[in-house]
Amino acid sequence: NSRTPMADTRVQLEVEDWVRTTWMLEEFSQKFRRERLLLRSGGKFDFDAVSADEKIIATISTSSSLTSGGKHGVGKMMKLRSDMLFLIMAAAERRLVVLTEEDMYKRCLAEAESGRVPPEIEFVLAVIPEDLRTKLEKAKAKSSAEVSPK
Repeated sequence: NSRTPMADTRVQLEVEDWVRTTWMLEEFSQKFRRERLLLRSGGKFDFDAVSADEKIIATISTSSSLTSGGKHGVGKMMKLRSDMLFLIMAAAERRLVVLTEEDMYKRCLAEAESGRVPPEIEFVLAVIPEDLRTKLEKAKAKSSAEVSPK
């Protein structure tokens, strides 16, 4: 079917939902929801997770640090940097980048240690269940096959 969207993101959204509704609830002892918040600059941004008490805001990423070809994912890092900008432009006590991939988590910690991340940003690694992990790996493999040159 030529109308099937390339790089289907349903699995990524399923993982993001699980992180927000299950992992973050357990980790922070409160519920989180998607929410559009006002930025200091006057605009608005849709955050992946805002705590019930509105003290914690977060973006959730299922990206790994490498491309399917094994190169550093420059675009993936730029997306996270963009998310960090919005996190620091919104009012919150804690600003989190929640990552599901250990390689990206390590890369972000290295960026922070080298002074290349705003100090108010925290990186956390969410451990997802094995069944979701398997679905995510399959979706990423299918997605990279779709966008690879034939």
